[in-house]
Amino acid sequence: MNPRVAFRLARDWSQRDAADQWNQRWPDDPKTFKNFSYWEQWPAPTGYAPSLDVLARLAELYQCAVADLVVDLADHSHLDAARASSGNLNGLWLSRYSYFSDSRGEHLHGEHTVRLHHTGSRLRSTTDPGAGESRLALDLTVNGAIATGIWNERTDPTGYYRGAVYHGTIQLIISPHARAMNGRWLGFGKDFVVNSGDWHLEWIEA
Repeated sequence: MNPRVAFRLARDWSQRDAADQWNQRWPDDPKTFKNFSYWEQWPAPTGYAPSLDVLARLAELYQCAVADLVVDLADHSHLDAARASSGNLNGLWLSRYSYFSDSRGEHLHGEHTVRLHHTGSRLRSTTDPGAGESRLALDLTVNGAIATGIWNERTDPTGYYRGAVYHGTIQLIISPHARAMNGRWLGFGKDFVVNSGDWHLEWIEA
């Protein structure tokens, strides 16, 4: 059965029961069991497409998300180049993070271009050859829209941190179109004080 039927039956309501519940909530916009029948038959030719307002009210009635009511419809997200079938997070990304340096007494940021490799639930990165002397590595596990794991950075041997290696944890939220990831990192600094800050990744190309 489609989700518009399933959510009604989960409450043990007939179409008439659902119409009664609707009319109690919105008496100025009365519906009958036939309305529910048409919405539930859609997208078959015998049904009528519910408007966005109707879907919003059905979601309120069934205590679910609007998207839950239309999960049976076509999904064309695979046509998006950023969500290629080979792995929707594969590609070249710009990584930016911010942190406060206790030793330098100022807010700083780091930036790298990384290549992400997405295999199953594993997401790993390599620093792009053109990214300079600092090297960043990410090793994450993807669970739905959340990526969680560890980061490791070998700093520029000629820079302020003189090739020191730092590492820590990171958690990111993946955008619906898989073109951005935003979250927070946790790790120790030069003086072995545990710090945290923002971390953002922006998709560049496949």
